Amino acid sequence: MTSSDVSDTLPVASASDAAVKMHDIVVIGASAGAVPSLKALVRGLPGNFPGSIFVTVHMSAEARSELSGILSRAGSLPVSAPADMTPIESGQIYVSSPDCHMLLERDRVRIVRGPKENRHRPAIDPLFRSAAWAYGPRVVGIVLTGYLDDGTAGLWAIKTCGGITIVQDPADALHPDMPQNALMHNRVDYCVPLDEMAALLVKLATEPVDLTRHHPRPASVKTEVEFASIERDRDIDDMGSLGRLSPFTCPSCRGALWELQEGDLMRYRCHTGHAFSEKSLLTEQSISIEEALYAALKAVEEKAAALRKLSQRWSERFPQMEADYQARVSELDASARVLRRLLANGTT
Repeated sequence: MTSSDVSDTLPVASASDAAVKMHDIVVIGASAGAVPSLKALVRGLPGNFPGSIFVTVHMSAEARSELSGILSRAGSLPVSAPADMTPIESGQIYVSSPDCHMLLERDRVRIVRGPKENRHRPAIDPLFRSAAWAYGPRVVGIVLTGYLDDGTAGLWAIKTCGGITIVQDPADALHPDMPQNALMHNRVDYCVPLDEMAALLVKLATEPVDLTRHHPRPASVKTEVEFASIERDRDIDDMGSLGRLSPFTCPSCRGALWELQEGDLMRYRCHTGHAFSEKSLLTEQSISIEEALYAALKAVEEKAAALRKLSQRWSERFPQMEADYQARVSELDASARVLRRLLANGTT
């Protein structure tokens, strides 16, 4: 790592940082199958757990989240969906809210409506990245059950900044995609089944931070945290510090995408802040192709209907015009059949 890869300004330390620190900042990401998995994990945590736990679960913007109530009833720790600027307290569980990212700053939680990442808001990677930047080796990052690969890049940031990484054993997960992808692209510290995770967290939360893991934090982590918060001005030319311009466009805003290489993990981000893993980009491109095919089918069928109507209008006075219109209708009908076949076969 070169000096240009590391920010000159690390997060401002509080006065208490002179004391011995434990792994007391725990960030958890889950998607499909999240609720029963989180209930099982929370049930195993003692009421005097010495750390602070932050949970991001994928949910739709229209959802009314009941997660805080569900987890409150499952275990003995207090659970809340924090408001923006909520102070961080030990022995608390904080859960994400619909349509907002949850980020960490020194001693407080930020709730912001930044750009979607991996097609989600809230997304797991912004939480993990912000924790890594703010708390470095004190962070424990956990990826649980879910589809695709949100959380993989966030674990890379946590590991790079000196934190501890944990992945649920894919064989134990209700949906193994997220754990499998996290393991594929990261050198994970622990891969354990859910029933062993609470005891591991208690052990880590009472162990002093290993200062030999305290690596300089890459400036790119801070830059991407700022993208998620969407509060700071940025110059499009600054994207070059994150990666190189790709030939692809952002499926969300149609802007250019830059390639970001982290180990063997390739990701993409546009200058407005949307970010994609390779798999989430392919998924979003498939959605865009399907939308384009339906738009084409609509246009073809509407034009065929208009030509049929016109051919009927001129059938008696101009039979040649009618024949021309009907020939064009036949061509459009054939095109419509091709489009329907593509949509039916799911070739996107």
